[in-house]
Amino acid sequence: MRQRLIQWTAGLVALVGAVLPALAQAPAAAALRADGTRFALALPDGRMLYSSDLVGATLRMGDDMAVRIDAVAMVNDLHGKPLWQHQLSVADSSGSWHNACTPHSDGTSTAMLVPGREQGDGTIDHDATAFAITCTSGAQGKCLRFGYRPWEAGEGEGAVDPRARYNACIRMVRADYGGEGRPFTENGKLIDVFDDARIQVADLSAQQDFEAGWGPAGAVCVRHVRVKNNVTLEQLEAHYPALRGRVGVVCTEAFARAQGALVFNRSDPSGAAP
Repeated sequence: MRQRLIQWTAGLVALVGAVLPALAQAPAAAALRADGTRFALALPDGRMLYSSDLVGATLRMGDDMAVRIDAVAMVNDLHGKPLWQHQLSVADSSGSWHNACTPHSDGTSTAMLVPGREQGDGTIDHDATAFAITCTSGAQGKCLRFGYRPWEAGEGEGAVDPRARYNACIRMVRADYGGEGRPFTENGKLIDVFDDARIQVADLSAQQDFEAGWGPAGAVCVRHVRVKNNVTLEQLEAHYPALRGRVGVVCTEAFARAQGALVFNRSDPSGAAP
């Protein structure tokens, strides 16, 4: 299920209680932006500081939310590209600090940055002046870990916009069939993710079957629903005009591809809850 993102519009951020020598003489405010999945702080004297330089600092963001950077680690995604994961704390109304993220199923409770601006439906739009902070347990964070990097330029003639594929992944992870920000999945429900760019490759488990093809606006067709207790194919057709005539056996990988799907998934066709 979706976890709330922290949204930041680029501008000045106050440095509160910074403990590193690199920040000891920093001015009260500096310009903060995202460099991929890490923080980049531009100081007026020309210095650039990144996430690993900021451990121990508290950033008081534009909405007056205080975010403390407790630890930073660089890990690689499945293709060897870096993902900067942050242990972040936020203060509650009593002033007590607690982890900003709920744990992922693998036990991690870290956060990454996503360049762009979160929309009301959970997708991330291009905006060079903004970024969001997402947890590894959220759909946006899961899609980063899958290898979908919305800030990178597409390669080759007719290349797919990486942001479109990233947003398609968000729809898929959340089973947001209608593209309105309404999830129909359940925590712990397993899916097998794949795409034609081979960023993800299907595992082809015998317990799973093709579920749907996905674009940035939601599912382009649905063969079976992920959790039958949450929605049925008939309800999807009734509520979403774009899916009429595109549910059930007509929805094959080839059909989904012809309708513009950018990512695909397989899941347990029984539709049982986890």
